[in-house]
Amino acid sequence: MKRETFLKKAKKLGLTVDESERRCYIVHNGKVASWFWQEHWETGELVGTNWHTKSVGQESDPYTDYFPGTFWSNASQMLNRLVPPPSKFKVGSLLRCKETKRNARYKRTHRVGLMIESGEKQAKIQWLAPTKEELRLQELYPNTYGRGGVYTEWVQDNDLEVVSAA
Repeated sequence: MKRETFLKKAKKLGLTVDESERRCYIVHNGKVASWFWQEHWETGELVGTNWHTKSVGQESDPYTDYFPGTFWSNASQMLNRLVPPPSKFKVGSLLRCKETKRNARYKRTHRVGLMIESGEKQAKIQWLAPTKEELRLQELYPNTYGRGGVYTEWVQDNDLEVVSAA
């Protein structure tokens, strides 16, 4: 990604970039992102390379083969790690599950529910009519599926469609 484009995107997300010559860093919410600027072989413009994230306290161990963190293919993946993108639906929207293979596997095709919480490209759905099997799961795992006969579940955005907007 070109330097100007990246800096605009980081500023839009509210991130501050610390630059020292060609090595750059962003520290945000206990995570450190780092990368290099290098000249493009054809145009001579500065482009980013070597996108990497790790936690603040993690350090490499020179005596073992331990190198903490993750290398990313592009800048957008690294920025999504620092500032996760929100769900494309608003809290309070009435949503329905699309007819997809994943929804068919989990037996939630065409189910309707209310979005009660937004996540990282996913929504926490409170289903309007839970089945007996779902209520049994709720008794076994109350921290995962909710309490008191109100069955909730996290569903990815691309498996949902809007019935009524909030």
